[in-house]
Amino acid sequence: MRHALLAGILLTLAYAAFADEAVNVVCPGGQYQCPSGDTCCRLSSGQWGCCLYAHAVCCSDHIHCCPSGYTCNVANGTCNRGDLLMPLATKNVAQPVEAVNVVCPGGRYECRSGETCCKQGGGKYGCCPLPMAVCCNDSVHCCPKGYKCNVAHGTCTKGEFNLPWYEKNDAQEVELQSVVCPGGQYQCPDGNTCCKLSSGQWGCCPLPNAVCCSDGQHCCPHGYTCDVSSGSCHQGELVIPWEEKNLAKPVEILPEPNIVCPGGQAQCPSGNTCCRLASGQWGCCPLPSAVCCSDHIHCCPHGYTCDISTGTCSLGEMTLPWFEKTDANVVVPEPNVVCPGGQAQCPSGNTCCRLASGQWGCCPLPSAVCCSDHIHCCPHGYTCDISTGTCSLGEMTLPWFEKTEATFLSSDSVPVPNIVCPGGRYQCPTGSTCCKLNTGAYGCCPYPLAVCCADHIHCCPHGYSCDISTATCHLHDLSLPWEPKKEAALLSDPAVPEPNIVCPGGQAQCPSGNTCCRLASGQWGCCPLPLAVCCSDHIHCCPHGYTCDISTGTCSLGEMTLPWFEKTAAALPSNGGIICPNSSSICRSTETCCMMAKGGWGCCPGVNAVCCPDKIHCCPHGTKCTKENTCVGAAGILSMVTKTKAKEMAPKVETVPWITKTLALPLGTKEGNVKCDSSHFCPDGNTCCKLASRQWGCCPLPNAVCCSDGIHCCPHGYTCDTASGRCQK
Repeated sequence: MRHALLAGILLTLAYAAFADEAVNVVCPGGQYQCPSGDTCCRLSSGQWGCCLYAHAVCCSDHIHCCPSGYTCNVANGTCNRGDLLMPLATKNVAQPVEAVNVVCPGGRYECRSGETCCKQGGGKYGCCPLPMAVCCNDSVHCCPKGYKCNVAHGTCTKGEFNLPWYEKNDAQEVELQSVVCPGGQYQCPDGNTCCKLSSGQWGCCPLPNAVCCSDGQHCCPHGYTCDVSSGSCHQGELVIPWEEKNLAKPVEILPEPNIVCPGGQAQCPSGNTCCRLASGQWGCCPLPSAVCCSDHIHCCPHGYTCDISTGTCSLGEMTLPWFEKTDANVVVPEPNVVCPGGQAQCPSGNTCCRLASGQWGCCPLPSAVCCSDHIHCCPHGYTCDISTGTCSLGEMTLPWFEKTEATFLSSDSVPVPNIVCPGGRYQCPTGSTCCKLNTGAYGCCPYPLAVCCADHIHCCPHGYSCDISTATCHLHDLSLPWEPKKEAALLSDPAVPEPNIVCPGGQAQCPSGNTCCRLASGQWGCCPLPLAVCCSDHIHCCPHGYTCDISTGTCSLGEMTLPWFEKTAAALPSNGGIICPNSSSICRSTETCCMMAKGGWGCCPGVNAVCCPDKIHCCPHGTKCTKENTCVGAAGILSMVTKTKAKEMAPKVETVPWITKTLALPLGTKEGNVKCDSSHFCPDGNTCCKLASRQWGCCPLPNAVCCSDGIHCCPHGYTCDTASGRCQK
């Protein structure tokens, strides 16, 4: 008995010595693995365990195992093979395996981790539940690595060892997505991988997540390595031929839409944030969802706070240099869509669709498909599925859209007056919606027929719903950031004069309602129009929405032309100093504006000085403030300088040249937006004024002041000075 037990132990050692060196053994199901040379056996818990023998026999007690060819004698605690006896071996717990699917050649099918791709009929692939298995030529079965398929007996053989063969499972089709190569200018078919060719252009490897070979021509499947010398792909002992790349095709990437700033008259590039400039116009911060700094010049990333004193953006202990805004572009509004027959219209970007009533409705999509239920519509290229209430395109489905009623066109195209809110005390601009604020007063939402959110602060476009938890507006799968309301104007309140417009750089200013434009000298000039277009001759300007025609010296909008306007020099502070961001404090031209500890602005000696965080001291340009009240720079350590209080700017009378009116047009000539009487109109953005002849004239300014001479007019908020022939404020 002792002799037999010793022989069994020696046999075990010999078997272990000759075991194949291989990768870990993945247990059936692909979720657990055992060390190389072990066998997966079920434990009493139902999980997988590891027996330290290859091709071992798993004992029925789910605890022990024996070498291949032995039988378990659980009662005696031994493994028996004839006269040979050895003690039962105890299993170890198998370790979880990180599941990475195996992509089959061609990239269309995949198997689970620990399985092997084997070809089936019809060009499809099956999955053998063994790693690096041998695929049998019956296209149905497979054998473990190192074994041969015995098709006649339906077994796997390796020397004297015989095992029943394994049956393959169907492989899963790979979910393919469009592949755009780095740089966004080339694309490859679905399921391919972008690889650089030897020419430097992009090529397409016909495999997903492939390995690009260094010869610039070939590629290998994911997880393989390229063997350039043999022209093959290797993974362990597996060798397959490599694939050849094809030339990638150019792709047209559609740019993301611009961001339209509140009010709809200015826009910023995609990924920017609209921020007000010191001039009151919109600027663009080159960051998404950015924080607009109170100096009206800079901005910080989302989540950061602006530190005006140090010119940085801070988040906890992190600091970044702040970003500078650029001027926003002017938006030219697109015309409404006029429905067939010319009696109804829909907003720009909509499609006219008949309603069940026979009237026209508006689908909120361009070139949309009108569904036969006369209620819904679908995007261009989709078809309406009435039975499911969806829009379908191939295998893609979307919820369908609901139409809204179109608006009727009046024969006169008379502009809609301001919207008077319920109660008659407040009003909002045309195209807005009155919404109650927390104070009980009314606010103005910058959308027509908008949805007023329950927080009494925000609102959403018509048809959307407010999501208070995410601060967004939802319509089906679409989501938009919601808009804050603005306070409505009191109908009985007199017009409050607006502050002067400070030009970029803070060293020049223009009267309220003007626009800062560069002169030929490089200095700032003032165009007597709000949001005006500065002409390239650096002398003239045109109203908002018009273009400068240098050849004719006019401003044009479609078929309409106006004489252009001449700029005047911008006003400088009386002492030639610089204007602080509050527009009412000034420092000398050799000083820098810095915030004071008690509020207000102070002046630090030196140009572009550094404002210290204590809001008391400052340091020269190029140095840093320290906690020891010193300035540290390349020149060494300097003493801090104390700021002095900035001077308040003395109010001064602003004057601009007055403007000559033009004769109003008869209503029958062409459509206009400002109606003077039943038979005359002026272009949109003009004001009707009586001429000396008692006929109607047009002042090319909105809400303008008509001068008593019957010839000229002045911007809103100004008075006509007939003695000097100027507009005074």
